[in-house]
Amino acid sequence: MSVKQRLVVIGNGMASARFVEELVVRNSQEPFDIVVFGDEPYGNYNRILLSSVLAGSHETKDIFLNSLEWYPENGVTLHAGVRVEAIDRSRNLVFAAGGIQEHYDRLVFATGSRPFVPPIEGLTTAKGGFLDGIFVFRTLDDAFQIMKHAASARKAVVLGGGLLGLEAARGLLNRGLEVHVVELMPHPMAVQLDPPAGGMLRTTLEGMGIRFHLGKSIKAATGDGKIDSIQLSDGGAESCDMLIISAGIRPNVEIAKEAGLAVERAIVVGDDLACVNDPSIHAIGECAQHRGQTYGLVAPGSEQAKVLADRLSGANPQAIYAGSNTSTTLKVMGVDLVVLGQKEATAETDQVLTYAEPRRGTYKKVILREGRLAGAILLGDCSTAPRLLRAFHKQDTVPENPAELLFPARPNKPADIPDQFLADTQEDSYEDPLKEVIAVIRPERWIKTKSKVETLGIMAFTHHRVAGRGRQRGLQFLARRGAATGLGFRYLPKRMVSWIVPESQVESLVQTIMEVNRTGQIGDGKIFVVPLDRAMQIRMDVSSVEALQTAENVFANV
Repeated sequence: MSVKQRLVVIGNGMASARFVEELVVRNSQEPFDIVVFGDEPYGNYNRILLSSVLAGSHETKDIFLNSLEWYPENGVTLHAGVRVEAIDRSRNLVFAAGGIQEHYDRLVFATGSRPFVPPIEGLTTAKGGFLDGIFVFRTLDDAFQIMKHAASARKAVVLGGGLLGLEAARGLLNRGLEVHVVELMPHPMAVQLDPPAGGMLRTTLEGMGIRFHLGKSIKAATGDGKIDSIQLSDGGAESCDMLIISAGIRPNVEIAKEAGLAVERAIVVGDDLACVNDPSIHAIGECAQHRGQTYGLVAPGSEQAKVLADRLSGANPQAIYAGSNTSTTLKVMGVDLVVLGQKEATAETDQVLTYAEPRRGTYKKVILREGRLAGAILLGDCSTAPRLLRAFHKQDTVPENPAELLFPARPNKPADIPDQFLADTQEDSYEDPLKEVIAVIRPERWIKTKSKVETLGIMAFTHHRVAGRGRQRGLQFLARRGAATGLGFRYLPKRMVSWIVPESQVESLVQTIMEVNRTGQIGDGKIFVVPLDRAMQIRMDVSSVEALQTAENVFANV
């Protein structure tokens, strides 16, 4: 029997959790004792949903991906709330707060990033802490402190018009505060959006109540122990009870630097995700720099986690990470947004198509290069997002008429179906029939499953909660669409989720659901793919029309 190696992971963010999950579910040829250090005293949670907690649309318990109990249940040691202070590469030791030491055979940095705080006069007190009412927004504790202070505040200023800053603004707006956003660039979300899209987003958000100060920065904060105003770079001023700083991030690499690892902007790794000057140490996520690039998105961190788990587990020792094609699917204060690849043309031969409808807050843009999709922006109307995401990630050639990428395809009427049976729709194409994908998902896996599926551009879903007693027996689900009874599967967990998608998306959707939910527990892995007939408008005067049973009717009576 082979001796287990000790694998230590520094960081318990989303990239770290994905890596540990991937390692746990593999039948490792290289067995490991896994030890994880996390600065926060919690299990792993979805940071993307912090703004939803702040806005009040999600409860704290809804955003956790892996609870504290998950780690020992899966043979993983978690040092929660314990900060790593140093590593000794000569002795393969990790030193952490409280005198904790751990030996490692393999070490993985997944330390993520920290908020960047620009030099602003008057931010701190004589003791070095922020004035009361000044916050960064990066962790769950940050969200708790902001919510507590917002309960007695009336006006807030958010520094930073990027995604996280706008989401913080949304949360405060939902709590009844007057909200101002200060952004150095001439429009919000300048990293992701071109000027026309950024201008349209600004108009939409102003209609919701956000007040923008664009092309400006904050020069100083004033207040006697607590903030009462900010001074702008153009000489203007705004009174406020709160200041939220969301001015970008910086990779957490100090410990790696002190240990002598190769660090530029982040920890430099090769295609094997090992540090270039120490093959026993690896880095993934926001703290890793690969081929000169760092990523601030969830998807690249997940891709890196899978590659590293393949290599270290022995499942695929030759697996390499070649970089990520970045795509982002977002809701900015309730406004749908999809961004793929580049936002501007970079070559003379690039073809650019745009469509704008300012009154509806709709903007669409695609950039084509050598017959393939190099970039896209969809704002307000993301109905064609699945098609664009598929073309972008698979590098498919685009249609002869590229304008089809901007608008839903009209269906081709089958010759054998009378006109009176056809629904008036432009959303479905009979060349790509619809399927209903139904998955049984444990409650603790739902948020992660939803987030991962949305990276495919699949947004719409229906789910029902399960009511009943017992972990795996006596459960019922709440029927929808006319199911005759609520009695269902004997081993149902607490959610059943349904997506209706074109047949071409079924494979990627099923694979994604499996990746997130294959925990090895009893009752996992139930996925059903149900064919749906073409959309029809059933007329009451048509005889001999046989009603089709819905999936719920079929399954509820099994």
